[in-house]
Amino acid sequence: MTTWSNRRAARKVALAYLVVVTLVFIGVALVIATNDSPDGSFAPVLAFVVTLPASLVIILLPEFPEPWGGVVAGVGLVAVALVQAWLLWLLFRGHRRS
Repeated sequence: MTTWSNRRAARKVALAYLVVVTLVFIGVALVIATNDSPDGSFAPVLAFVVTLPASLVIILLPEFPEPWGGVVAGVGLVAVALVQAWLLWLLFRGHRRS
């Protein structure tokens, strides 16, 4: 059976990234749900920032009518976060050993 030389470290890095993204998304959802002031409208930018650089692809999507615009952007950000976690795992997994 072959394994990767740094599989545990790679798993920790990818999972830590997903935990950070999840906490930010939860925080954004709470701010949007509880705050009606203009200050709360800045919260989704944090979700965009935490998923950079791949979240720049979201800008290329066409604008959808409400409420679908927010749903498509949210699903896109989740997909981007999962892809970036996978790429982090690929980057940190090391070389194959027998």
